Amino acid sequence: MLADLLPRGGCAVRMRKDLVMLKDMGRILKECMKSPGRTSIWSPQLNKYVCTDSDEGKLALALAAEANIEGQAKHPPIDPKFKLIFVTAAVGTLLFVLLCITLTIVVGREPPPLYEKVITSLLDLAKIGFGTAVGLLGRKSLQGEVAKEEPPKTDIPTRRRK
Repeated sequence: MLADLLPRGGCAVRMRKDLVMLKDMGRILKECMKSPGRTSIWSPQLNKYVCTDSDEGKLALALAAEANIEGQAKHPPIDPKFKLIFVTAAVGTLLFVLLCITLTIVVGREPPPLYEKVITSLLDLAKIGFGTAVGLLGRKSLQGEVAKEEPPKTDIPTRRRK
């Protein structure tokens, strides 16, 4: 009976695609934290992101210049500006979470209304920061897929000038 309630067919494919996206987001996160000030590119040999000024990065750049590697389009380069924005959002989120926890412990069981509002506001800022960090990672992991797709065709006829 339970099998009749579950969706069939495309669900497994979609779940696999979601897991691949989460794995890509984890790789981007790892590279942003490991080397925030340097540009990183995808190395198909190592199956991870590497800095362009490292030996592995120079090899990946040479291979990418030699032949148009499909992995490069699937895994776009990560520039230092993106890393700075991501690390700032992640650190800000962590700061607001720590402030929220600290104030909750300091104020005690029955906080005055003003402290309760401050704690709630800090928690809201932490939620916004978390959404920003996840959104940045998701966008970067999807960027390769979007770059490979063709732009949508429109049915609007074009007029020629005489």
